[in-house]
Amino acid sequence: MRELSFPPRPNATESARMLLRLPAIAAGFLFTMMPFLTGCGGGETNDQPIITVNPGNGAGPTARLAWDPTLDASVFAYFVHYGRQSPNQSGSCEYESSLFVDSLSATITNLEPDTLYYFAVSSYNGLESVCSSEVSIVTPLPAPV
Repeated sequence: MRELSFPPRPNATESARMLLRLPAIAAGFLFTMMPFLTGCGGGETNDQPIITVNPGNGAGPTARLAWDPTLDASVFAYFVHYGRQSPNQSGSCEYESSLFVDSLSATITNLEPDTLYYFAVSSYNGLESVCSSEVSIVTPLPAPV
């Protein structure tokens, strides 16, 4: 009769050590991958965008937004999110419309006069960050002719 041989069985102490190492390995992997899993990570814009609105010339009011750059050097563009309804959730970018820009300002044209609009900005480095704090403004009535 042939005798089977198996690798030595680890004792309870060795098994416990292996179990303790697995969470540390997993945590190390997650911390390494975190910037890739969360978009820009710390790449959100630093403050609220600054907004000015003009009545426009027949085509509806125009909003001009400007914001500070993100501290993340990998950011190369931004999304300006806007609409007539707020997502009512900090960091959310769920607005009616979005505009992709590769600068620190944007112009939104053909807005409805005498209407409340909400705006927020997110940074982009291949992945989109959370949105900045929201700003809102009521657009002016058309300029008299």
